[in-house]
Amino acid sequence: MRNIMVKLTTSLFAVLGMALLVVLVGAGEEARMATREANFEARAIENGAAIFAENCAGCHGIQGKGIPGVAPALNSPEFFKTRLQEVGWQGSLRSFIESTVNAGRPVGSGQYSAKMATWGQEYGGPLRPDQIRDVASFILNWEKQYVAVAAATPTPAPTPTPLPPDADPVTIGKAVYQAQGCAGCHGVPYQAPAVVGPSLEGLANRAGTTVAGQSAEDYIRTSILNPNAYIVPQCPTGPCQANLMPQNYGQILSPQELDALVQYLLTLK
Repeated sequence: MRNIMVKLTTSLFAVLGMALLVVLVGAGEEARMATREANFEARAIENGAAIFAENCAGCHGIQGKGIPGVAPALNSPEFFKTRLQEVGWQGSLRSFIESTVNAGRPVGSGQYSAKMATWGQEYGGPLRPDQIRDVASFILNWEKQYVAVAAATPTPAPTPTPLPPDADPVTIGKAVYQAQGCAGCHGVPYQAPAVVGPSLEGLANRAGTTVAGQSAEDYIRTSILNPNAYIVPQCPTGPCQANLMPQNYGQILSPQELDALVQYLLTLK
C-alpha cells in the first residue's frame, strides 16, 4: 500500500511539474515571438537598405530624399501622409510600394517625366519577391525615423556638393553624373554594372560611329538632351525603351554642367 502511495505521489508531482513547465514556457512564448519578429524585421530592413543603395539610390537619393526632375522623395512626410490619396490607391502603403517597385511606373507625370523601370522578376526585372518586400520594409522604416526625428526639425532641401571654382570639367561632369542620379540606371562605369539603362563603359569609343554623321561629342550631347533620338537596342533587362530617361535635362542642367557632363562621358573609353 505504501509503495502505491509513493508512486501516486511521485506521479502527481511529475504531472504538476510538467504543468508548471508548460505554464512557464507559455508565459514567455509571446515575448520570445515578439523578439523573433523584431529580429526578422530588422534583418529585412538591413537587407532592403543594401538593395536600395545598389539599385534605387541613384534616382531617389542615398537617403531617399529624391532628386529634382529625376525621382520623387520617399523619405518625406508627404510620402507617408498624402501619397496614397494623390494616386488614388485603395490598398496599404506597403502594397503600393511593392506594386510600384515590381511593375515600375510606365508613365511619367508632373516634374518627374521619366518612367520608372520594372524591378520585379515577374515583370522581367532583377529582384526576387522577397527582395521587393525587404525594400518596402526599408522604405517604410523611414516613417518611424521621421516621426521620431524629422517631425521636430524641418527637412532641409538637398543641395549639390560644392566644387572648387578651379575644378576641371571632367571632375565637374562626374559630380553632375552622380548628382543627377545617372548611376541609378547606367551604373558607375567600371565599378558597378548598369541595372536598367545601357552600360556607358566604352561609350567614348563607340559614340562616334553609332549615328551616321555625328561625332562622339555630338552623339553624347544629343543623347542627354533628346534621349529618344536614338534608342540603344539592348539594355540589361531586355530591349531598351523610349521615354525611360528624363527628357528635361536641357532645363535642369546649366550650360556649364552639360558641357562638363559631356567631357566626363568622353573619358569612358
